[in-house]
Amino acid sequence: MKTFALVMAGGRGERLWPLSREDRPKPFLPLFEGKTLLQATLERLGPLVPPERTFLAVRQDQEAVARPYAQGVHLLLEPMGRDTAGAVLLGVAEGLKRGAERLLILPADHYVGDEEAYREALATMLEAAEEGFVVALGLRPTRPETEYGYIRLGSREGAWYRGEGFVEKPSYAKALEYIRKGYVWNGGVFAFAPATMAELFRRHLPSHHEALRRLLAGEPLEAVYQDLPKISIDYGVMEKAEKVRVVLGRFPWDDVGNWRALERVFAQDPHENVVLGEGRHVALDTFGCVVYADRGTVATLGVSGLVVAKVGDEVLVVPKDRAREVRELVRRLEAEA
Repeated sequence: MKTFALVMAGGRGERLWPLSREDRPKPFLPLFEGKTLLQATLERLGPLVPPERTFLAVRQDQEAVARPYAQGVHLLLEPMGRDTAGAVLLGVAEGLKRGAERLLILPADHYVGDEEAYREALATMLEAAEEGFVVALGLRPTRPETEYGYIRLGSREGAWYRGEGFVEKPSYAKALEYIRKGYVWNGGVFAFAPATMAELFRRHLPSHHEALRRLLAGEPLEAVYQDLPKISIDYGVMEKAEKVRVVLGRFPWDDVGNWRALERVFAQDPHENVVLGEGRHVALDTFGCVVYADRGTVATLGVSGLVVAKVGDEVLVVPKDRAREVRELVRRLEAEA
């Protein structure tokens, strides 16, 4: 069957400030020995879906930073951010125009520790999509994470499970409860036939179904996007879809959502510090810190459990256990600019 993939790279990545910026969001950061998360995503996808059948969705104002990664792929420019349901709508429209029979939806900013196992999971998802299901990637939790969505699993059906419900970003107590009950993380990767998603839009997200009709009729993208509500595909469709199946991924995974996530995907020194960037870190009695310096020197003495990030003239210092709150700090900075 003719398979296409949509890679979504339009987010801001505010919790990785000051490294991540409006004009260089998280997928475009060269964190992995000079390789960006987007580059890694496209490379591990390539053996399964070739570049000529891959769409890369970014906001129009991110075209300049995205263009170097778009060699051989179809660059889709969103006139404005409309969350993941907007990007999926654009991918479905383009897929239908090009005769796609199956469509993979992937975020551009996730870490994957076993590429072969990753592709095996995606291939299984595509098999389930052939049977008319909308398919989600699930991952066994390794901690009670409050920044991820969860999926309640139903009975097993061969290589996949029934999906019995999606829940978003629970409290810590709820996350513990979900793990005890066997829920899995929602990996944000989906597979379906474009026609299947078009029908789900019709049932559960009429605004996007009408937008799809308009796009297929040739109306300008900007005019269509202006009328779209901002909503995630999880809230708009997946939480309401009837025929959901879940394929479990069996590989190390992280969405690299904030500075603390880096200690889960990068090696630590003997003092449990993660040190990144082209700059120099000089440490004395420093334990369990995440340190980033783009240039120059960062020196730490007698501290533990901190994130210290220096990029240009801007410096962030925050306890690791409050790293997820950096988004609120960024919004304060923007308001006071």
